[in-house]
Amino acid sequence: MLPPRPAPRPADLRGLPSASRLERRVALAVTAVATAWFTLVAAWEMFGPILAGHYASSAGVGIIADNMLRWKILGPVWEYTASRPAPAMYYCHHPWGIFWTTAAFMEVLGRHDVVCRLPAVLLSAATPPLLHAIGRSVYRPAAGAAAAAAFVVLPITLSFASFNALEVPVIAWTLLGLLGYVRMTQTSRRRYLAVSALGLTLAMNADWPAFVLTGGLLAFGALRAYALPRRVFGPIHERRYAAWWALTASLAALTAALYVALFHASGKLGDLLSSYGFRSSGNAAPLGEVLASRRTWIELSFTPVAIAAGKLAAVVSVARLALLRREHDALPLLFLAMATVQYVVFRQGADIHIFWPHYFGAYFALAAAVLVDSGAALLERAAARRGPAGAPRPAWPALAALGVWLVPLAVILRDGIPALRYARETGGRFNERGHLIHSDGAKTAFLRWLAPRLREDAPVELHEGMKATWAQVWALGGRVVTPNRPAPRAEPRGAYVVDTRFLSDREQASLARRFDITAVGPFWAMGAGLGASAGAGRGIEASSFREREPGLLTWYLVSGTEPEREIVPDPFLTWELRTHFGQPAEPPAGPPETLDQQRIAHNIALSAGDGARAAALRAEIDAALTPLGARFDDGTEILGATYHEGARSLLTLFVRAGGPAASDVALAVRSRVVERAPLSTTMADPLYREVGLPTAISPQRWRAGFLYADPVPIRKRPGTEVFWASLRSRAPGRAPKLLDRGGATEVEVLRLR
Repeated sequence: MLPPRPAPRPADLRGLPSASRLERRVALAVTAVATAWFTLVAAWEMFGPILAGHYASSAGVGIIADNMLRWKILGPVWEYTASRPAPAMYYCHHPWGIFWTTAAFMEVLGRHDVVCRLPAVLLSAATPPLLHAIGRSVYRPAAGAAAAAAFVVLPITLSFASFNALEVPVIAWTLLGLLGYVRMTQTSRRRYLAVSALGLTLAMNADWPAFVLTGGLLAFGALRAYALPRRVFGPIHERRYAAWWALTASLAALTAALYVALFHASGKLGDLLSSYGFRSSGNAAPLGEVLASRRTWIELSFTPVAIAAGKLAAVVSVARLALLRREHDALPLLFLAMATVQYVVFRQGADIHIFWPHYFGAYFALAAAVLVDSGAALLERAAARRGPAGAPRPAWPALAALGVWLVPLAVILRDGIPALRYARETGGRFNERGHLIHSDGAKTAFLRWLAPRLREDAPVELHEGMKATWAQVWALGGRVVTPNRPAPRAEPRGAYVVDTRFLSDREQASLARRFDITAVGPFWAMGAGLGASAGAGRGIEASSFREREPGLLTWYLVSGTEPEREIVPDPFLTWELRTHFGQPAEPPAGPPETLDQQRIAHNIALSAGDGARAAALRAEIDAALTPLGARFDDGTEILGATYHEGARSLLTLFVRAGGPAASDVALAVRSRVVERAPLSTTMADPLYREVGLPTAISPQRWRAGFLYADPVPIRKRPGTEVFWASLRSRAPGRAPKLLDRGGATEVEVLRLR
């Protein structure tokens, strides 16, 4: 026999748990602050260009929306085409809801970067109020405030608040569906039934995990309403509950059937099944080993404090469901189940996507509501034992529980804010498991500068060294782009684009010899599509990026992690490139304006035999550097460095060449976190990370006595990070050795705390 079910909390006329006016006001104030903060985070950089990394998938969604409108098709196509795409090109790994949503925004607002982010920004802004409404409806106002506040401090939710992909809409729409379910069971009103069905259906059109949550809710509903005696969870409105269950189950079945039919018609049903087989690969490994290998990502995404609180709340939720027998205590557990299936079953996805456990963020928010309500109930019980019988419930227990909960949230936020910037700087990749990270800020600026200079019908081919992303394709304005193309044998009909930092010296020389080159920094473009500006026989014409720090408004709305860039003709860079590739080069008429132009002016003087001029310029350059004096046995010397701290911090190494380097020698910079940040609870990232980009002019083409610069974007990890430079060779034992450094193979060039 079951013991009697404990009496539910008293409810007000709206069916909500009764609470004092003070508790309601404080809860609303906390929720308002949380919502404002999270909205500001989500809207940060919303008008800026989309760059590389995981965030580039938002540009992919924009490309799909653009294709839907251009070709009047329902199916998503990731790439631009010269003719109407066939259904065989449709992307059928996920439901199409997010693509249709973005297409609707683009139809109204036009093709702009902001459209690729705006749906996620709006849904993120709505998420804290939804969490508050659920917590307030199920538990009490303080619990709702705790849920809203918990969601907006987690590193992972902050980092992906504007990520227009799958997780943000699934979280928002499922929360709407759960809110409708809660209020329907409290009031039996049809409008809440409709809200629940709408929210869950929209979520199922966003991604498959919503089917897990919806299926779990339907299974629990069938158990609660039809398998268990009424005394277990209490009475229900029979007709309304049956209508909700039947409608939700029907919509789930119809949504699943819709996509099965669409994918089958596109010939992609097998592709869907194979993709999920691929995503679930690695399941043979013990779960403990898998989680241990992801420890850095897990702690960086949630912090140990949030992880411990989430584990505690899971136990408390199970205990409450069993002892209090309140059906709504199942909701956090259902969200936990959805997040766990996503993270544990599809291990390959979690191994390469740091945002894979994003759904745990919503669970943590609901868990916060459980913990605050449980704490408040214990304090109320203690107060009732001490106070007179029949006295009204005081407000202080709920406010005290909320206040205590805000302390660990502040600890979490201490790690959340640095993680937010780290995520924006790396395109959501964080440490990328030690691999070199490109923001593509300069590359995107170059492509946007190039696009209007091409003929409208000119296709673009990208060399594999461009490391093409959807963001690059989007930046070129909707033209046909073919990535990973080898160097052309004849002049391209459109344009061929390379990043010389990832192009061999031999290939650079071949292109410079055969084609007229438009160079902007390390990026080269060539081909007939460049139009009249590309006059025959002109050789290399170079421009440079002029960078400046963004103003406050630009920092917030456009980019807080990249400088503002202007592309201007650069006669000094033109001389340098022409000289190194055997083309006639006239020295610039004007004086150098930047430190890099001073470097090239030094080389011009040296080339002209003007030793006095070269020495004077060398002295000016040395005065601007932090000296390093790292000499290698091949004659190369790292003279010093400059460090600029700004929206995109930049370390620039200045090198004096001893002559052409061996065929596989390159300048390299790597870093490691040696101490975790003060007051941080997350572990220090143990990985060595490659941070140095190859030089635009290959070391194999360097000239003795010339000065070269290697700009290294710095995307600092949390904690104290040390950066080292070296000359590296692919063949063991062939790298130039440091002299007078006690056998060290690299020199420290920067230390940041």
